[in-house]
Amino acid sequence: MTVRVLTCTAAEILEGKLIGSNEGYRAVGQLSIPEYQRPYCWQEQQLTQLLTDIRSQKELSSDLPYYLGSLILHQDGDKLNIIDGQQRITTLVLIATLLQQGQNLPLVNSLEYEHPISQQQIKHNLKWLQSCFSEQQGQWQSLLDFTKLQFTLVITQTEDDAYRFFETQNTGGVRLGGPDIIKAHHLRAVATVHQKTYAKQWEALGKLDDTVNALLKGRYWQQINLRELPSHQQKKQLRDTIVSELAQQTGKGTDIAIGRVYRQLGLAGEVSQYLAQQGYELRQPLNAGVNSIRYLSYFQSLYQHYWEKPDLPHLPAYQAFIAWLKGLEGCSYLEGLYKACLLQYISQFGESQLEAAAKKLFRVVYSRRVSNQKAVRENSIYAFVRDTPVLDWVALSYTPEQCFQYLDSFSLSLDGSNLDSNSVKKRFIKEVCNFFKLSLTPDDYKQRFTQALTNKVAGGL
Repeated sequence: MTVRVLTCTAAEILEGKLIGSNEGYRAVGQLSIPEYQRPYCWQEQQLTQLLTDIRSQKELSSDLPYYLGSLILHQDGDKLNIIDGQQRITTLVLIATLLQQGQNLPLVNSLEYEHPISQQQIKHNLKWLQSCFSEQQGQWQSLLDFTKLQFTLVITQTEDDAYRFFETQNTGGVRLGGPDIIKAHHLRAVATVHQKTYAKQWEALGKLDDTVNALLKGRYWQQINLRELPSHQQKKQLRDTIVSELAQQTGKGTDIAIGRVYRQLGLAGEVSQYLAQQGYELRQPLNAGVNSIRYLSYFQSLYQHYWEKPDLPHLPAYQAFIAWLKGLEGCSYLEGLYKACLLQYISQFGESQLEAAAKKLFRVVYSRRVSNQKAVRENSIYAFVRDTPVLDWVALSYTPEQCFQYLDSFSLSLDGSNLDSNSVKKRFIKEVCNFFKLSLTPDDYKQRFTQALTNKVAGGL
């Protein structure tokens, strides 16, 4: 790995040609933003923090430079591709433009922002900064001395080396999430001529966090290779898990979608076959680049269409059930497992008997709400899937009917504690009874709830 570490001022960066030196090495090149970078997204919070920090440093000591962190750059011929740092660089360009310190400086005119999000945010931030500087422009020109703003430059000779640094960076106040990092990994693997097309396709997917978290559960929680996921509070560990599973461990190759094929054999031995699904298997191996991008796009589409914003007039009962389910109190951890199960089922069987599947999955997954004494904790979900491999029941089934046999065989149990007060458990049971039209009173809950729900859901809808 060839990596050079230099220092540079913001003034040198705005000149468009970076000149730094370390042991005789000099870096010269025109800054460029690769297609796989996320859009410019700094908002007023980050702008305020930057200006406040610079002012504080200036008041503390006018002679000392203010350190703006590291920039990770890839030396590509006469270009220096910004791998990490475009949020800060873009903000400095906006400030320099407004304070006229960027007049006739090449960088102000050389960087291009084609993404609509970047363009919109640049317009917004220019307006905000202009209002900030309007009454005290002379003071800010003195405070914002670009020769006293300093960066560390980490310059690599290959994109792979730059990416290794990039995936661990959290500079500038907007923390890089797992989806941001895997985006860079997969767009790098796409041929340069197609990078812009797939970059736009990725951005059109919107926020991927919920879909990615559901995919992780489906891929990690399987009996053949059961792995525990970090807590949602362990943000760095969770991010590293996303990068490992959906970027670092992906292979090299073409776009491959693995799925079920049904073959029907005739009396004369003739064979007819059809695909049971049109997309990807949730647990299939992935290749870097187009394969992973389309895999994520496919499951994001399923997530939005069947969970986030279902518009399914041909499945009114399913849609009504999902709307009710999303409003249940005290079930966020269970909801996470349920969404993984739902994506697993739809990716295999489509809409075939979807309403029945949704309710049968509910009986199994949400059983933790009534089998626990009190709260459902995050770590108890992992323990549950270890003992009740509901995701495997779906993944290993060849037909909906076979899947239903597994789900119906699950024994639902109820812990009778905390049913005498207005507890979350009691309110949950009441909501379930109302939705499924179970003719039960609070006095019946302990004796009859589990059997009534089983008869309604598992025994036939």
